[in-house]
Amino acid sequence: MNAIIARPPVRALARKELRELRRHRMIVATAAILPVAFLVLPVANLLFYDPARAIGGPDFAVGQAMFCFFLTPVIMPATMAAYGIIGERDQGTLEPLLTLPLSDRELLAGKVAAILLPTLTASFAIYAVYMAAVAAVVSEPVRSPALDWTWPFGLLLTGPLLALFSTLTGLVFSARSKDVRVAEHLSGLVLLPSMLPVLLIVTRTIEPSLLTWLGFAAVLALVDAALWKTAVRAFDRERAISTV
Repeated sequence: MNAIIARPPVRALARKELRELRRHRMIVATAAILPVAFLVLPVANLLFYDPARAIGGPDFAVGQAMFCFFLTPVIMPATMAAYGIIGERDQGTLEPLLTLPLSDRELLAGKVAAILLPTLTASFAIYAVYMAAVAAVVSEPVRSPALDWTWPFGLLLTGPLLALFSTLTGLVFSARSKDVRVAEHLSGLVLLPSMLPVLLIVTRTIEPSLLTWLGFAAVLALVDAALWKTAVRAFDRERAISTV
């Protein structure tokens, strides 16, 4: 899919999609508020950590904080992706979009790129702010576990794959649903259970390590590849136009 995204027509479509997203205030507000909340809560959790009252110790507190940063690239794309096809249909802009000289794969790749760019930018930006805040104001015993290299390694490795999983899931439901809200609800039902492996890692039921993250990333890559094929099959131009 990377080769498809690199094509000039796909990049042009992605730029158009990004410009149009800014006009949808509800989508932009949802995408902006969540990262801010996911930044404030983890920092506050570690800043006011009390060993006498905390449950599970420093590692558990750090895992709770990190769960928010793995949740960000999953939740942020969900609304944008669910709107991706059905939203165009509702606004009457889908048919003009389908007249562009783009194949189905290129059209979907442009949608994916326009969603992933702001998602990953926001996800990594708030994590960078979090790491700076931890280094500056958070004290032991949670400071050292929070700055452990395995966490940024895991997020940088799996964050884009999680965001792609969420985006493709939303686009599949958006291509097949007749209502934006239905697409959003169906995406949520699939995405939340998919966070179970992340939950097992952040709670240290599975110890976070190089091999753990590499194995998780490999599984995600396979799932994303299958979802990409599913999204291409789910998007049918004739069906889309006929349901306008």
